[in-house]
Amino acid sequence: MLDTARTEEALAAFRVDGKVCVITGAASGMGRTTARLFAATGGRIVVLDLNEAGAQETVDAIREVGGEAIAVRCDLADENEVIAAFDRAAAEFGPVDVLVNCAAYRGKAEFMEVTQQQWDDMFAVTTRGTFYTMRAAIRQMIGTGRGGTIVNISSVCAQHCSIFANAHYDAAKAGVEALTRAAAVEFADHKIRVNCIAPGGIKTEGLANIQSSINFRGPATQPGRMLWGYAEPIELSRAILFLASPASSYMTGHVMAVDGGFLAG
Repeated sequence: MLDTARTEEALAAFRVDGKVCVITGAASGMGRTTARLFAATGGRIVVLDLNEAGAQETVDAIREVGGEAIAVRCDLADENEVIAAFDRAAAEFGPVDVLVNCAAYRGKAEFMEVTQQQWDDMFAVTTRGTFYTMRAAIRQMIGTGRGGTIVNISSVCAQHCSIFANAHYDAAKAGVEALTRAAAVEFADHKIRVNCIAPGGIKTEGLANIQSSINFRGPATQPGRMLWGYAEPIELSRAILFLASPASSYMTGHVMAVDGGFLAG
């Protein structure tokens, strides 16, 4: 016999009702899909992105179906802008409960030809930007005394070198994983959980833009080697929601591969 109360309790664990959710890079792609999913499960969404027009489109889509959302322009590589963005979010909705770092930077360069500027640009958004948003969120989470959750986005490339001309991206994403573990340990006493998703290939605008020029390392890592092919953005967003919600309440410091079996293949 179906236990309705237990079923409702289980489903409720996968929601973020009333939570203030800051999502970076949500003007498009996986970030936008994640913002819409979090709004559908009760979150109050703050879209942080340099792309003001795209961020507003995400907000409009959320509001059209009755959700709450605001767009805040922010250069993640500038800590002053990050702090100001989180202050604005708090003034509008209250202190942050959930941070999801979906913002991404993809610039290709051969290992022997990476310039200092290319290296710095990659780390500025991917690693330093993640650090700045984590620090801003953690300050607010500690201030409320109720803790919170952070979900960072890494890549299977941090664990398995699969693409040529990608070393600076691989290194930057490995840094995101290290930040995840460090923060999970340091702020556990404040009831702050920090986890990370390592996606494989995702069907986004970003993937379409780079597919024609990336160099895969042979048959074992060709597109489609992922046992179930490329992921739809929603398949990653559901995993992000799991890590951000009470459903994963006993998980922290974990890097979870969502890669269609790529690392196992």
